[in-house]
Amino acid sequence: MSRIVLISNGHGEDIIGAALAQELRALGYTLQAVPLVGRGGVYEEAGFVVLGPRQEMPSGGFALQSLAAIWADLKAGWVSMSLAHYRAVKEAAQEAVATLVVGDVYALLVGYFMGRPPLFLMQCRSSLRAWQPQGWSRPYSALERFLMRRAVGVYPREPEGEHWLRAHGVPHACYLGNPMLDALEGVPLELKPPYLLLLPGSRRDAYESLPKMLEACRLLSDTGLTPVVAWAGLSLEGWSGAEGWKLEPTGRQEGITHTLNHPDGTRVYLSQGAFRDCILGAKVAISTSGTAAEQAAGYGVPLVSFPTSGPQYTPAFAAQQKRLLREALLLVEPHPEAIAQGVRQFWGSPELLEQARAAGRAAMGVPGAARRIALEIHRQLQATDQGSGQCPSR
Repeated sequence: MSRIVLISNGHGEDIIGAALAQELRALGYTLQAVPLVGRGGVYEEAGFVVLGPRQEMPSGGFALQSLAAIWADLKAGWVSMSLAHYRAVKEAAQEAVATLVVGDVYALLVGYFMGRPPLFLMQCRSSLRAWQPQGWSRPYSALERFLMRRAVGVYPREPEGEHWLRAHGVPHACYLGNPMLDALEGVPLELKPPYLLLLPGSRRDAYESLPKMLEACRLLSDTGLTPVVAWAGLSLEGWSGAEGWKLEPTGRQEGITHTLNHPDGTRVYLSQGAFRDCILGAKVAISTSGTAAEQAAGYGVPLVSFPTSGPQYTPAFAAQQKRLLREALLLVEPHPEAIAQGVRQFWGSPELLEQARAAGRAAMGVPGAARRIALEIHRQLQATDQGSGQCPSR
């Protein structure tokens, strides 16, 4: 069987990488994943070999946000960890037929210098819709475009990306959809919808934002929406809890694993490993997440979001996500009253709900991209004219 080395650099990138890997596996390839950020648990859960150090850095992959974050990562061993990543990629590449990168220019650099050609890139971070022109800045840097020209397949996350890259010297850029929408899995959620979905995220922001979300739920008890938290892998032991709320385990490892109960009778269900049903049953979501929020928007769920102190959902990140999702996302102040009012704006207006659904579809496309991209990679590997620049029909 032909082996592909898969490099990704972020939690959302791991999710997308796993979706692509499963489609490539169905086509007869074996894949070995090297996650450059975090532990890569999503690959392991999907049955793939994970190589390299599986170490969490203090910045959670957002080191470039500040000098303090860079210094914290350096003290935590970023250099030695990264050198081990490079060795893992290089060793795996010796018996590979190709390298697939899911991420930005850093992951692309690793794939270009340490991987095995031909090189493929799923660029799921940069967005023309979210990009804010400033001076000489570009949505894709000169270095990234240089490396993209050395790849035989470049798959941006939106059609605007294909048009811009082709106009700026990357003729084989090809938009085939956004694989984020194909990364919905999980056990059934034995809870009657509709849900008010809480998406606190997969980084330390969640410990700060979830208590505010819970308080907003107390103010929304009359809506008839069942509050459900989609908890994304963070340790519950690392969370000191929310004042006045009691976290009670259900005894299950998947599905509804805990309930959060308030003395006033408000009950919020905490789910793990049931993200598909969470999304499909949700009518409105409160979010301080990255990938999960975009997945929800793509499936027509409007979002009420508010900034945190980081490391991920900072005011700058929130503003960027707002530019991407537009009417699908309402940014409010980080207070329970403002959050609850935002939910009521969507829930009380069919017009706003429809605008949000349309905006989410426009930003995220339609499901099936992982299969389309996997088939195109397979076609390129089988063809003699790799990198022809021909983009197959959608």
